[in-house]
Amino acid sequence: MNRRSFLAGLIAGSLGVLVAPASAAFAAQGTPGDKIIKGRGREIFVSISRQRLWAYEDGDVVMTFLISSGEPKRGTRQGNFRVQSKIPEAWSSVWQLRMPYWMGIYNVGPIENGIHAMPMRKNGALVRWPVGYPASFGCVVANTSDAAALYRWAPLGTPVYIRR
Repeated sequence: MNRRSFLAGLIAGSLGVLVAPASAAFAAQGTPGDKIIKGRGREIFVSISRQRLWAYEDGDVVMTFLISSGEPKRGTRQGNFRVQSKIPEAWSSVWQLRMPYWMGIYNVGPIENGIHAMPMRKNGALVRWPVGYPASFGCVVANTSDAAALYRWAPLGTPVYIRR
C-alpha cells in the first residue's frame, strides 16, 4: 500500500466511510470499474446491479460504499458523465426535498439528476430508504457520511461512469 492510499484510508476511515485501500489482496479481487476507469486523476464508478459506488484516484480505489439508485420506473441513467455542478444542499421543487451534498451529473429534461446524501423534507426529517436497493427517484443516493466524503473529494469535472 502506498503512502497516498494509506493517508486516504486514514482520512476516509475517520469519516466513517468503508475504505478499500489498494492492497495486493484487494487489487487481486478487482472491481467492476477496473475495465472502465482510465487510471488518471479522480474518477467515480457506479454499479447499478451491485448498488455500490467506487471512487478511484490514479487507478486506486480510495473509497467505496453502498448506494440507492433509481427505482425500476425511475431508473438511473447509464453512461459516461462528469460532475457538472456542486451545491452544499440542493432543493427539488418537483419532489419537495432537500438534497445535501449535491453533485449534478446529467440532465433529465429541465431537471438535473445527481449523487447526493439521503434527502430531507422541508422540516429536516430524513426520507429513509435503504441503501443497497434501487429506491430513489433516479439519483444516486448515499448515506450522509459517505456522500459528504465524496462531495469533499470530487471536484467539478470528475468523470462518473454508471453501468448496469
